[in-house]
Amino acid sequence: MRLESRHVYFADVKAKIYGGNAAGELSFDLSGKNATFKTNARLSAVNVAQLLAAFPNGGGKMTGKMEGDVKLAGEIEHTVHPLAGIHGAGHITVRNGQVPSLKLNANLMKLAHFNDLGPAKNDPSSFNLITTDLELANQRISSKVIDIDRYGVDVDGSGSVSVSGSDELNYRGLAEITTKESFFTNTVARMSGATLKDGKLQFPFRVGGTIDSPVFSKGKGDEDVDAGAKRP
Repeated sequence: MRLESRHVYFADVKAKIYGGNAAGELSFDLSGKNATFKTNARLSAVNVAQLLAAFPNGGGKMTGKMEGDVKLAGEIEHTVHPLAGIHGAGHITVRNGQVPSLKLNANLMKLAHFNDLGPAKNDPSSFNLITTDLELANQRISSKVIDIDRYGVDVDGSGSVSVSGSDELNYRGLAEITTKESFFTNTVARMSGATLKDGKLQFPFRVGGTIDSPVFSKGKGDEDVDAGAKRP
């Protein structure tokens, strides 16, 4: 710890948080009207369900183990919205979890009008791996590149979610669903605006609505959302 006039610095900080670990640096600036902070942290094995439960209406939104690095800064305020006035960036990975409200596999299958898509029909709310970049500003978390690997489903996309209390979603991406290639599936895929290649059904999609009530639709959607997809 280092103390200076109206400044406090903590280096080599280690902490146990939400079932996992955090390490990094933390500083406080007391020179202004309101105290501000800066932190640079590395996370590992964080329980996502426990982390989200600390936020208003955050309980039950997602499970899994999270790792990554984040940089955050902003004013320290007494508010019901913990991320108000805070900005930052980072990159995280979440493994082996569920997002019950999204049920991405089931929604993508419904959009594609298929009833039997091999492994994609199982575990509609589960995922193997989610990796994404994060940028926090104006109570909104934005991501330029999101990669989601699920059971029989691979999704690349981008977008943002409000953390001001509205939980508004604005995402779009390209989905690949493992299926059985045949004349029937190829014909129906073309009719639905998708393509079928090497046993994988591909089509662009959008997710709007809110975290509790997401709305899926086919197509690229509004041009104000970065595509972020890694595939052409």
